[in-house]
Amino acid sequence: MKHKKGLLAATGVVLLLLGAALTLYSARGFTVRHYLVNAGSCPLTMDIVQKSGFAEDPQRGAVILFHGLAANKIIMSYLARSFAAQGLTVYVPDLPGHGRSNGPFSPDQAETCASSFVRGLAARGLIVPDHTILLGHSMGGNIALRIAPQIRPAGVIAISPAPMQTAHGVSAENLLYLTPPPLQPNTLILVGQYEFPSLVGNAADLAASHPDPTIEFAAIPGNSHVSVLFSPIVAAKVQDWTAHLLHLPSGAVIPSRANVLGCILGLCGIVLLAGPFLRETFGGDPPAEPRSTSLPSLPRLFLEFTAVSLAVIFLLRYWMPLRPLPLYQGNYFASFFLLAGLALLLLHPRLAQSQFSAKPLVLLSAAFAAFLLHFLITGWFDLTFSYAWLTVHRWARFPVFFLAVFLFFYALEALLGPAYDVRPARRLILSLLLLAIVWLALVGGVLYLHSGEILLVLLAPYFVLVLLLIRMGAQLIRRQTASPTAAALFGAILLTGFCLVLFPLS
Repeated sequence: MKHKKGLLAATGVVLLLLGAALTLYSARGFTVRHYLVNAGSCPLTMDIVQKSGFAEDPQRGAVILFHGLAANKIIMSYLARSFAAQGLTVYVPDLPGHGRSNGPFSPDQAETCASSFVRGLAARGLIVPDHTILLGHSMGGNIALRIAPQIRPAGVIAISPAPMQTAHGVSAENLLYLTPPPLQPNTLILVGQYEFPSLVGNAADLAASHPDPTIEFAAIPGNSHVSVLFSPIVAAKVQDWTAHLLHLPSGAVIPSRANVLGCILGLCGIVLLAGPFLRETFGGDPPAEPRSTSLPSLPRLFLEFTAVSLAVIFLLRYWMPLRPLPLYQGNYFASFFLLAGLALLLLHPRLAQSQFSAKPLVLLSAAFAAFLLHFLITGWFDLTFSYAWLTVHRWARFPVFFLAVFLFFYALEALLGPAYDVRPARRLILSLLLLAIVWLALVGGVLYLHSGEILLVLLAPYFVLVLLLIRMGAQLIRRQTASPTAAALFGAILLTGFCLVLFPLS
């Protein structure tokens, strides 16, 4: 057993080192400078990306990149390097409430700040508008299209722009911007083949609504909403488009995507390290956990989770207890956890009370393990793929969000019962099925009750992966400590950190 744990740990370390090497390899040949700028009343963090050895030359050309909702400037790095490879200077800001820019965020505020940012660059002589390309992804695509009439750039590229009209099944509650802008000449609109049909349809309609022959629409085969940001097909197309508009030499080298592979390898390495780390943290023989005789039957458990989830979704239409929590749509998510957790605990007060354990050393160990893994994962993402390190303003939201998630996770652990006498795979699958019921209720609130909490749908794939890993870790802690409280504490810290990374500050 010790040999197996050592082998897993060694493999994890090797994968981390390999991932770091690939990340450094992908950045070769480019320089990145970091700044804090004031765009009107908006303090924004900004990166300037250039090919090594090239000086800033506004007359040669510049590109300004705007990221999407719940993203940040680092996720645009592949496209930034694609333009920098042409000798262009690339400016990439974190929009308000995203990355390392503080809030408040709202779609209108993001547009206002982006407009001030571009006009500020022009006023300082850092860009010449008719030698500048505006590019945005998703919400950033909307922003690029909307501020282009004010700036009149050489061209605009909107990648997967979010819908701006109620067509193709899109409801008004899910629109960030309610009216599409007039398109400027030399506008390129790209979407991925596997995007939501509503997004593809609206983007195609937007391009078709303007007969200007310089406006082009294209669907990129084999790509989704996020993968388009790392597609060599997209990189080659935007390079050709920019070279034509700015009269640049064609045939620029497509940059390496090794950092994406490095991120995946490193994440796999962290997962391999996590198991042996948790077992060593809670070493020794697992204590005996008394068998509970009052656990609900499986049909009742599924019925209760369904009824509670639907009831909370309806209640949130009229009352959101954590509305003051300054997280864009994160206050809705936290309110759901709070109300659902309280409801489940009130349905089984004796069961919840009988399983509660508060051994200080066990709880401290669980918290230590969770925070250490949080710092390792967020630090790794910060290095390789996307800003994930929490700023002071995000940590300030931690206590309230954590309490809401903890109540729900403790209710889940209490209702699942002891872990020692159940096959791990069966218990894990059961917990994931219960969480699937919760998520389907949240999605139903967006689609049928028109809650407008569209981020919960857009971010669903990431939550699926994170919740799977959290449940695996929490189950291991439950088996090692016989403490549902410690398992819930561990899971709540990790999920809270993940949510604070994703939801914009408002």
